[in-house]
Amino acid sequence: MLPVLFTLGSITIYTFGFFLGIGAFFAAFIIWRRLKELGIKEEKIIDGIIFCQFLGLFFSRLFFIIEKFSEFGLILSRWVLIGRFPGLSFWGWLIGIILGLVFFSRRQKWDFWRIADEVTFGVLPFLFLFQLGAFFDGSGVGKPTGMPWGIFFPGSLVRQHPVSLMMGILILLIWIFLLRIERRWRTWSWYKSQKPGFVALSFLGLLCLVNLPLAFLKENKLYFFLFDIFLSFGGVVLSTTLIWLRRK
Repeated sequence: MLPVLFTLGSITIYTFGFFLGIGAFFAAFIIWRRLKELGIKEEKIIDGIIFCQFLGLFFSRLFFIIEKFSEFGLILSRWVLIGRFPGLSFWGWLIGIILGLVFFSRRQKWDFWRIADEVTFGVLPFLFLFQLGAFFDGSGVGKPTGMPWGIFFPGSLVRQHPVSLMMGILILLIWIFLLRIERRWRTWSWYKSQKPGFVALSFLGLLCLVNLPLAFLKENKLYFFLFDIFLSFGGVVLSTTLIWLRRK
């Protein structure tokens, strides 16, 4: 693994933080370009991006600290220094982004579903780089395995499932799939209403669907294992139900 990308004197660039920064930049640029094409003012777009990214990062870190509280304790420096004490929660980030998008869209009186469809294509590259950074950092560790794809992570004497790498590959496939259907789904006869939100709901459903089997491979405590399973299954059911209801 490569937790430290490079060091220049007293400056240390951590791999996870680097991928996180690059992902946030690409996500912001894609979202800004897509929403600008809808005729939304640039300053409102930037305000929304900053607000949602902050809320996503806050909830992501908070969920991770709660999950690993025995390691963080009440030492605030460990909470804040993500590069030195890496770790972000996938579910916390996703929940934070959705809450931020709902709040900001309603405040600006935007069509939430239309905005969500466009934002999805900015979220996907961020999630891909997020998982890739977690893999190189060595924090995306799964349970021990004897399968050929098992990897020796730092500090481990047995091969373990590279859950973050597997999740990153699956997110990349979801990204490619949604790009292919972006201009086609409105022509599908079964989705007669052509209402916006289909891309966002498909993304949520597919993301939860691929995360469901991976949850069994993660090295989690019992409580958070059940929490992961519950949210994954609930996300699949919720997104499928909303798509079915909105098709007419």
